[in-house]
Amino acid sequence: MKYIYIIISIALIYFVGNDIYKQNTKTGAKSTRLACHKTCKVFERIYDNKLLKKAQNSIRSGEYKLTSRIKEAKFMETKMFKYVQLEKVNQMVKNSIGKRKKSNAKGDGKLVIDYYIYENDKADPGKKTKKSKLYAGFLRFILTYNGKRFYSVQADFMNLEGADIPKSVECAIESFMTAS
Repeated sequence: MKYIYIIISIALIYFVGNDIYKQNTKTGAKSTRLACHKTCKVFERIYDNKLLKKAQNSIRSGEYKLTSRIKEAKFMETKMFKYVQLEKVNQMVKNSIGKRKKSNAKGDGKLVIDYYIYENDKADPGKKTKKSKLYAGFLRFILTYNGKRFYSVQADFMNLEGADIPKSVECAIESFMTAS
């Protein structure tokens, strides 16, 4: 009888531990669930699934507010923003969202998409590995619904002149729209 309790305890610990592991890896690690994640490194995190669904409906209805900014390198001379203009990237984001708009969808306009374009500062003394200096920058999207953060996604890009930013924008929006 004693061995039965031990076996049941071990099985219970295994299943609870496995469930916790799956939750942690689903909500904060490098994502690989979409085809674009194989060509563009994407990190995503879901904070609230209920708000995620409401926000996806807001995208389908076209009701959202977009805010954006840039983060230039501090330790090296900034080069990327000679080629990459915030207004053009804003238009890329709007176009990507516009592709997902549906005429019969209803939203309530409480979705805010806040993103920034980060230039990888390769001279930053905190960056010690060669891998951390490979990419040119990333797009970081933080989505809030009625003032509460519910989702974030980061998509890297490799080209200093921003040639691959359209792919990163498209992949970030697709990641958001297919998250569950």
